[in-house]
Amino acid sequence: MIFARRILLLLALSAAPAWAAKGPKIPDDAPYCAPPGTKPVFLSPMGEPFRGVAGQAYPAVIWFAGADGDHDGSVSRGEFVRDAERFFKTIDLDRDGRITPEEVIAYERDVAPEIALYSRSRDYVEVPSRGRAQRGYGGAIGAGRYAWLNVPEPVVSADSDFNRVIDADEFRQAASRRFDALAKGQDRLTLAAMPRTPIQIAIEGLCRPRPTPKKPKNGDHRDAPDDQDDHARGEGQPK
Repeated sequence: MIFARRILLLLALSAAPAWAAKGPKIPDDAPYCAPPGTKPVFLSPMGEPFRGVAGQAYPAVIWFAGADGDHDGSVSRGEFVRDAERFFKTIDLDRDGRITPEEVIAYERDVAPEIALYSRSRDYVEVPSRGRAQRGYGGAIGAGRYAWLNVPEPVVSADSDFNRVIDADEFRQAASRRFDALAKGQDRLTLAAMPRTPIQIAIEGLCRPRPTPKKPKNGDHRDAPDDQDDHARGEGQPK
């Protein structure tokens, strides 16, 4: 009987860490967890979408494998720019060597609708989506949520002369700049050195539980004073 009690005590002690151990501390600025079943999406540095399946490898590997022309496990500047040229041709619908506003609309609507919600003012600054520089955007927005660089609209942001038309040379130059932003002084990109995208972190990494929507007290759905003023002016959205 004493021997049996000792065995049970040892088993209990050995199992204690499994249930008593605390998980890693979640940073206060960690993103909210993605809803269950969220499909992983990756937008290439030039804005081409790659969509995966929940539970499988993040689709950045698909873009990287395609851009790695010589299959040596890395992407050179030349390979990066050539991949950008390939993508440019797919969104240059009339094949005239320019992406017009109408073709930008088609890109945002049909090719990469994920970027629809981005800043109201066009932002042409290209910065990595990690670190202090990110705070200028107030967090990743638009395409930046699915990409290695926090560029809200990666096609429009290649318009260096702001004439609302992106020609092939502007797109190549933007590709070269973005390669530099990712390579950080190296002459090649490796997948292991790339940061995780915000949506990838929300799916795979440390994330905060999503907040529970607050229920109205006592069924009170009356408009706030500001809302009433808006309705009086005809500006408020319908409830």
